[in-house]
Amino acid sequence: MSPPAAPTEPTPPSPAAGEPRRARRWLIALPVGLIILAALGWTGAWFYAASRATGEIDAWMAQEASKGRTWSCTDRQFGGFPFRFELICTAPTVTFAGEGVGKWEASATRAHAVAQVWNPGHIIAEFEAPGRLSDIGTGQDLTANWSLLQVSAVGTRARAERMSLSANDYVLSAGGTSLFAAKHAELHVRHTPNADDGTLDIAAGVKGASGATSGAGAPPLDGDIEATVTQVPEFRAMSPAERLRLWQAAGGRVNLLEARVSAGGGALAATGQIGLDALNRPDGKIDLQLANAPALMNALAANGLMPGFIASLAPVMMAVGMPGTLDGAPAASFPFVFRNGRVALGMLPLGKVGPLY
Repeated sequence: MSPPAAPTEPTPPSPAAGEPRRARRWLIALPVGLIILAALGWTGAWFYAASRATGEIDAWMAQEASKGRTWSCTDRQFGGFPFRFELICTAPTVTFAGEGVGKWEASATRAHAVAQVWNPGHIIAEFEAPGRLSDIGTGQDLTANWSLLQVSAVGTRARAERMSLSANDYVLSAGGTSLFAAKHAELHVRHTPNADDGTLDIAAGVKGASGATSGAGAPPLDGDIEATVTQVPEFRAMSPAERLRLWQAAGGRVNLLEARVSAGGGALAATGQIGLDALNRPDGKIDLQLANAPALMNALAANGLMPGFIASLAPVMMAVGMPGTLDGAPAASFPFVFRNGRVALGMLPLGKVGPLY
């Protein structure tokens, strides 16, 4: 009988056998660790930037107050982590006060402003209806309603580079009576590139507009204007007369690229350049083009924007004007010149023009 076999010692694991396992653990742990560190870093950076943004808002509000505009909220919340900055303001209110303008207050129900973390200088805000504009001195109120009111602004606390406002289904009323309504309205303002701070590009438009004087069944109006205005005074609370005085004294001009009104199948367009002379009288040249005058004038009369009898003069006006075209349709052109308190149609003197204010 053979003796039993001697027990064998277990073979120790080879050092090389554990290397792949440890390497796999590192391949998992390292990216996870980096993700955690990045998340912690991003969180810290967001809260730091949010704190800075809150401070910037407070500084901007103080700067606005120094210019006669005081902003407030009944409740203010800041959030948006991790990729946005969001400001929710309940009952946003701005009060305008200054010499010659009295004291006015504008408010809305709620405002929600958003900016992306990577582009905090571009803010988009939506306002909930209704809104109200109140004359604190007289107690008179205007009420506004809309389905969408959005404001977009690009710039810094020191200077807004451009601003846009758009509204859908806008209605402005007083005492339950509609004063102005539009299916869509918009306004765009920007500092003209490569120009001084007082030069602004302005574009505005309305679609499907009507007013308090519009009769039943009156065709809606569409209007657009695009212009560059020079020597615009600083935007602070002041009366319109004071603003015009400062603008005229600085030699301000309006370069009217195009203004247009259309309704009922007719259209009126204007281009030119205009300002005020030292006596506050219009100074410059405006070229008007009128297409399908009877249709346009009947529409304007139906909206209460001109006496009805003037519409009957439309054929005469078309005959007096110089022949031209507007959007491919036959039109009459009228070059109006304003100089030294007088207005002329081309070389034909028409009469005197007094100061605007």
